[in-house]
Amino acid sequence: MIGVAVGAMALVVVLSAFNGLEDLVRSFYDRFDPDLKVLPLEGKRFLLEEEKLEELRMQPGVLAVAPVLEEKVFLRYGESESVAMLKGVDSVFNEVSGVKQNLRVGRFDPSKTEIVMGIGLAYRLGVYLSEAGRPIQVFVPKKGIPRPGEWQNAYRNERLRPGGVFSIQPDFDDVYAFAPLPFVRELLEAEAFCSSLELAIDGNAKTVKQQLQAVMGDEFRVLDRNEQQETVFKVLKSEGLMTYLILSLTLGIACFTILGAIAISLVEKRRDIFSLWTMGMSKWQIRQLFFRRGMQITLLGGTLGIALGSILVWLQGKYGLIRLGAGYAVDAYPVRLALEDLLLVA
Repeated sequence: MIGVAVGAMALVVVLSAFNGLEDLVRSFYDRFDPDLKVLPLEGKRFLLEEEKLEELRMQPGVLAVAPVLEEKVFLRYGESESVAMLKGVDSVFNEVSGVKQNLRVGRFDPSKTEIVMGIGLAYRLGVYLSEAGRPIQVFVPKKGIPRPGEWQNAYRNERLRPGGVFSIQPDFDDVYAFAPLPFVRELLEAEAFCSSLELAIDGNAKTVKQQLQAVMGDEFRVLDRNEQQETVFKVLKSEGLMTYLILSLTLGIACFTILGAIAISLVEKRRDIFSLWTMGMSKWQIRQLFFRRGMQITLLGGTLGIALGSILVWLQGKYGLIRLGAGYAVDAYPVRLALEDLLLVA
């Protein structure tokens, strides 16, 4: 019974730990990714029609729509250089993304001709907002193929003042920078073009997604939060599944030891079994005795294990018994108890 209880308790604890880890990772991406994102099916840019934009904003459940123009650029600040992903955004962007809420220093005002970058990118460039008067140079290739001898003029070069630094997680902090949408459009010579539309919604994401897909047509894809980071969440799900299968094998071995225990008791109780049989008990009734005994061990052990596992997870969530130490995103290991996991273990 103890063996079954320990196996069940381990399954509950580990599955809850994976749930907590998934929630933690999701919270990082939710600070950066919008509720829904519209991308072209082919190519990386599309022409944004004002009528289509207004139609999207009028859809039920849509709170805000922010056009975004995104391109990889080369940045130079003094003697430091780095490649970055520059996103051109307007003032509506702060309603669909949580970047502004994760600023470490400075401001995020898309109406100002300033660049806001991740803390990792700022560190590589050596950007300090206290150093006023030092702009960042932004380089992008010009359209077309330059002629021989004209490589020095093959790039467009503009300057932006540092406006702020944000910190969410390294995937974004080391790569992304934000600038006003008109500036990026002029830099890329892409007036009225967009790379994507980012939306904030209020309501069922699946329903709103279907509405937007019908409005945009087959030439566009509408992605929810899971689809925007599909690979990350697939990896987390796969790791959880493999851990569940391994621990289920351990629990299965513990349950099969019950067969051995019952087989031994059959040998030990042969005289008693014979006595019961001679008193009129049928073979089926005798089998039921041992079957019920096995079920008692299994059910008591499983119930005890699920209860103990649930209590441990609750204590971890409430009091943070297992700490991660300094330097981590959270103080205590994250956990979340899910009813479907309890049913799965049972």
